[in-house]
Amino acid sequence: MKWNWYLIVFLASIVGHSYGQFNPVQNLTFLQAYENMHNIYQLTWEEPAQPHNELLGYNIYRNDELYRFQTETTLYYVYSQIFGGYVTNDSGAFLLYFNGGQSNPQEFDMHVTAVYNPGSLESDYLQTEHCFGAALGTTALQSEKVMFYPNPTHGLLHIGNQGVQKSVLYDVSGKTVGSFDAVTELDLSGYAKGLYILKLFTEKGILVDKILVD
Repeated sequence: MKWNWYLIVFLASIVGHSYGQFNPVQNLTFLQAYENMHNIYQLTWEEPAQPHNELLGYNIYRNDELYRFQTETTLYYVYSQIFGGYVTNDSGAFLLYFNGGQSNPQEFDMHVTAVYNPGSLESDYLQTEHCFGAALGTTALQSEKVMFYPNPTHGLLHIGNQGVQKSVLYDVSGKTVGSFDAVTELDLSGYAKGLYILKLFTEKGILVDKILVD
């Protein structure tokens, strides 16, 4: 009887340990904007929590369809001041998701899974992000800018853009620190002083700008 008890404890410890070996990725974030006739974006995530099996890389999905496998923890097309131009590890194709033979870029959801040894085992995923598709260079998108005041702000931030459906606040590392519904004022008095990135989801697309909490 005592031997059976030790066996149960031993098997339970193995099951618990193996469950932790295939952890999902953490802190998935997506930033998107349209600047100077360029669709810029950055999809980032963090390595799964330890302990985990040997990590081979990551699978990136659009609407549950595999887009690509990679070993980096970011997918990007951004402007680099260092190189004086736009840089990418993706050729800028990620936003151009053609669904069912449609000729225009479609909106899609995205998620990322971790891929492990042995046998290229995939983790589950806990987070999804949404893309509204690539901007097609319309005048409305080119002229639309984020309008908020005051900046810097001591706490209360007024948003002047029309048709805001959702606002998301990120810290400078790209981590989501706040999410707000369709409101025209944001109370940021509870946030630490520093630089943040504000992302507005509007009827015309996605707008991104920096804000300083003072």
